[in-house]
Amino acid sequence: MYRLFRNILLLSAGLLLLSLFWGCASEEIAVDMDPPAVVQITPRSDDDVFIETGIDAVPDGDYIYLSWTQSGAHDLEGYRIYRMMDEDDAERILIDEIDPEYTEYEDRDSVLAPDQASGLSTGFSYWVTAYDESGNESGLSEETYYKLMMKPDLTEPQVQNDSLYLSWSYDFVILEPVEYFVVRLYRSVDTDWIPFWLTVYNLPSPLQVVYPEPLEAGTYKYQVDVIGATSAEQPSGSERAYQFYIP
Repeated sequence: MYRLFRNILLLSAGLLLLSLFWGCASEEIAVDMDPPAVVQITPRSDDDVFIETGIDAVPDGDYIYLSWTQSGAHDLEGYRIYRMMDEDDAERILIDEIDPEYTEYEDRDSVLAPDQASGLSTGFSYWVTAYDESGNESGLSEETYYKLMMKPDLTEPQVQNDSLYLSWSYDFVILEPVEYFVVRLYRSVDTDWIPFWLTVYNLPSPLQVVYPEPLEAGTYKYQVDVIGATSAEQPSGSERAYQFYIP
């Protein structure tokens, strides 16, 4: 009887250990191994629209801006930004990781700036990935590309006979060809800049446009975009803005 009772106890203990083993194995199998979906890069708009979207130059400096659609992953940990220089032997590198609430990025690396002597610059390709709390990373997003050009030099606006004269200069000696310029006028409303006028200018000189209507008192800025003569797949350009006040 004692031997039978002992065997029953040993069998029960074995079954308990086996149950614990399979329970642990089940937990290991249940670990999240699925990466988030591939990030969708914001498509780049045309250059001659009021509000541009997608990769672009930044007026405040020699920076490149890009954006993407919010990931739908419920356990999203953040995004990774990858970049590759437009050279034959270049490698794709991780340049930053950002928090999950952001869906836009400004690359402010000094390597982006055109050479001040020659005006020449190098283009850059970008990709974005999403990664979750378990460390799973999505595949690369679609590639997006931009190449910075030298910025225009803007002059102070002049009001003559209720018209606003906007002028700028540009060094056409540089080797990066310009296709045209886009000039926008913005009005400051609360904390936002609202565009209300746009014109495309494609003559080499004089670099001047006229807004033919009087402006109400307020804070304004005008922005000149340089549009490079490159393909839509590999856009190039630069931007600069000038803030002014109408009394």
